[in-house]
Amino acid sequence: ERSPLNDAKVYPDGGELATHLGRVMPAWEALAAGLEALFGKACLEWRYYSDGQAWLCKVVHRKKTVCWVSIWERCFKVAFYFTEKNDRDIEALPIPSELKAAYRAHAPVGKLKPLVVVVKTKKSVEPVFVVATYKSGLK
Repeated sequence: ERSPLNDAKVYPDGGELATHLGRVMPAWEALAAGLEALFGKACLEWRYYSDGQAWLCKVVHRKKTVCWVSIWERCFKVAFYFTEKNDRDIEALPIPSELKAAYRAHAPVGKLKPLVVVVKTKKSVEPVFVVATYKSGLK
């Protein structure tokens, strides 16, 4: 499976995002507005990554990467990366149990374990804000 945002020459502006997200575009707009409210206007950084041959959106707060967003057909994925020492805190977060179970089940990538939120509706954006707030508070 490959992100449709794979042309280095085509910047993922609103029109490009709407083409791939379709009915999920309001969820993207809710995500962008919520992250901007949490972290300020400059928190979303789009960049083309040659190694994955796709555009990714890096969410940054005070020079710290909070999460990564990838665009797919009719959904987007928000990936947070944590170390083992964060496992107990992740379990205590007020997020759906399915997200916690998927996080527990995921094998570490090096020293990091991903917590991935697949967003298809505005309601499914809410856990992103909870995890982003937690992540931005880590040292």
